[in-house]
Amino acid sequence: MGSRSGKYRHHSLKRRKIGSSSKGNHARSKSRRSTKPSNSFASVSVGSHARIESPKIKREAPVFRVFLGGFCGVFLLVILGGSHHAAVLGLALILSGMALVIHPPSRGLGKLGDFGVLGLLACLLLAFFPQFYWPTADWRVDAIESLGLELPSSLSVQPWISFEAWLMAVAGFAWLYAALQWKVNLPGRRWLFFWLSILLSVIAGIVVRGNLVDARYPGAEEAGVFSFFPSPAQTANLLLLGGIVTFAYAMEGVRTRNLLPLVGVPASALCFLGLFLVGSPLLALLYFAGNGIWLLVNLRVRLWPKPFKIGLPLAIIAFSLALVTSDRAMEHISSFATSDSQLYQGDHLKIFQDTTKLVLDAPLSGIGLGSFSAVFPQYREASTSYLPILHPQSDFLWLASEGGMLAIGFLIVFLIGYALRCRGITEGSGATYRLFALVAVVIFLLHGLFDVSGHRPGTVYFAILFAALALPNRDRPKISLPIAFWRIPGVTLIAFGLVWIGAGAFNLPWHSSVRIASYQKEIHSHVSPLDHIAASSVINDWLALNPFDWRAYFQRAELILSGGGDQEEAAADFARARFVEPILGVVSYEEGIAWLPINPIRAIPVWRETFLREMEDMDSAFDRMLEHAVSLEMREKMARLSEINPHFRARFLSSLQEEPLISEISYELSKDPLLGGFDQGQRSRIVENWIKNGDLSSANAFLSEYGESLMNSWWLRSLSLYKQANLKEAVDLIRKNIDMPSLPEMQKNAVSSKRHLRELTGVTNQIERAVALSYVYLEQGDYGKALPIIEKLLDGDNPAPYLYYWRGECLYRLQDYGESWYAFEYYIEVLRRPS
Repeated sequence: MGSRSGKYRHHSLKRRKIGSSSKGNHARSKSRRSTKPSNSFASVSVGSHARIESPKIKREAPVFRVFLGGFCGVFLLVILGGSHHAAVLGLALILSGMALVIHPPSRGLGKLGDFGVLGLLACLLLAFFPQFYWPTADWRVDAIESLGLELPSSLSVQPWISFEAWLMAVAGFAWLYAALQWKVNLPGRRWLFFWLSILLSVIAGIVVRGNLVDARYPGAEEAGVFSFFPSPAQTANLLLLGGIVTFAYAMEGVRTRNLLPLVGVPASALCFLGLFLVGSPLLALLYFAGNGIWLLVNLRVRLWPKPFKIGLPLAIIAFSLALVTSDRAMEHISSFATSDSQLYQGDHLKIFQDTTKLVLDAPLSGIGLGSFSAVFPQYREASTSYLPILHPQSDFLWLASEGGMLAIGFLIVFLIGYALRCRGITEGSGATYRLFALVAVVIFLLHGLFDVSGHRPGTVYFAILFAALALPNRDRPKISLPIAFWRIPGVTLIAFGLVWIGAGAFNLPWHSSVRIASYQKEIHSHVSPLDHIAASSVINDWLALNPFDWRAYFQRAELILSGGGDQEEAAADFARARFVEPILGVVSYEEGIAWLPINPIRAIPVWRETFLREMEDMDSAFDRMLEHAVSLEMREKMARLSEINPHFRARFLSSLQEEPLISEISYELSKDPLLGGFDQGQRSRIVENWIKNGDLSSANAFLSEYGESLMNSWWLRSLSLYKQANLKEAVDLIRKNIDMPSLPEMQKNAVSSKRHLRELTGVTNQIERAVALSYVYLEQGDYGKALPIIEKLLDGDNPAPYLYYWRGECLYRLQDYGESWYAFEYYIEVLRRPS
């Protein structure tokens, strides 16, 4: 029994061994279910008590701090003015220089983009090439040969200012290449735009608040609104780009159901409100255009929830229908959209037209970097105005005029190279953030067609950072240049930046803008004859810096006259001043003032030229000319000068009295008894002054014969009656021809008039009670009591015009016809004033 069982177990083990060896791996591949149940009673093994842990997922740390620092630097430029101040320009140079020194660029935009940048900077250097290599403009020939201006031999008429402008161009491209090296990942982009939304909320909030309280930013008061820049369009450009990117950032939060990006909603709303308050309809349209472009592209390339894709178009349609069907809303939109349409459709087009002539005069090389404002007056025909024009209202036209079509060509090459690097922008992580950064760049370039944000460090640096953020993260072409190639320009930019900051902060003559201002102050400080030599030296330095500044020639001519120098030499400098500024009438007007104490006869020809130029208020200038013409000879000269047109002739005749008036009126009547060379208003003013200050009998004869050709002849007849002491008839004629104004309807107070008068005494703010009381007295015909109340009301601020009428009426009823006539005369004068 035992042997059989042992033998059985031996064969069983042998079979198991043979079976396991023959099946091999095949047996191990079977599932647990196919295994036959074991007869073993072994205990079940106990499971392990070790903790089961899932593998840790490493989250990518956000990388964005360098870009955030760049944006903070840009906002510092904006807050400091970001435009023409020497210290702000110096800070812009330092930002670019430090970026090059700290992290020299090792990657660029590819051969095409880099070639465009180098070619553009090289074309701008043509400003320093000798002029004889290029065709010479007619104005340059006249300046040298006819007027003896000492112009530099370079293409630019102001080389040092051109060098400063070239440094700013280098700094701009240095900022771009430095930003291309900065790293940012997807989490970094999210946090970068979060903090950017916060910063833009602060900037836009300051603009909104400043405009709501009608404040002005220090140094930019000329903007007319609260603006960080002297031109409100530059502040609007900053808000435009900020509004677009924050709106897109907020929509990304909607798409990903993330609350953090919703901070872009108030930021974008504040930016748009700032655009509205600054008053820039074109940029408001670009705001909607930029957001619309981003939405259309993003809806196409990104996954959005289906309710959003359906609801967004429906919401836009509903909003549009609500606007269209609301007359009030359409009226506000129409008023806002056309608020500066005259500027864009009128003045801008005229400036474009004259700038085009300048470009065609020097198509390849341009006139030299930084020279537009100095040379453009020679080409102004369509855009003549008393306002100076500093730029052509377009970045691209500005570049074409100063750098020529060669510079425009290289700019296009650069933009094409940049566009090629943007291929694949919708692929990979962060595609949405790159997309709306690119939209901001496109809108910035479109705005450059109609404004000059590309020439302002604050706005162009802002757009450059978006240009760097728009490029995909894939490897960019390497630049095989030594580090010194970048650090030497970086150190140079830092050095000039420190010099310019010192110039702006301490008023040192280390920048052209500060130097010219110091020249002017220094000339005015040299007032004694012993200082004339020093002042002349300062003016020569001024002209060496900017030989096309009319103020320098004007100052030198005044200096010659005040020192008793050669009048012909002074006249030559005055002629140079009129040549370099052929539009502004203030040049020739001030020249005439300068000649009056020395040689008054010379003032008349230059004053005649003033009427052919542009002035803000030509009537006031003519009146000041008459005040300075005190001698009989000068009055006779001014009489002939006034014949330049009927408007000034009528103004001259209206200023005369007694014998000179009678003489000039006789002269006019000898030419035309009807005075037909004047319009009805001018003729009426002449006759009015004729009655007041001339021969009354001859004026009455003209009035009786040609009275129907005059404006308000009843008033002239009343004036004639008054001069003849027929006071009652004169007042009756006025009362017959003017409408009686009605007092405002007010509730009559039942309290006695004595109490009203007692309460009114010493109380100046109870206007309604006083008017109501005078109303009661006038209704009752008690003019003696109404008159003191009306006179008390007239002593207040901005009295109503009808009170003058009722004062005259009360005086008439009280039979004081003389004072009544004066009261009606003042009432008529108030009605004539422009509202």
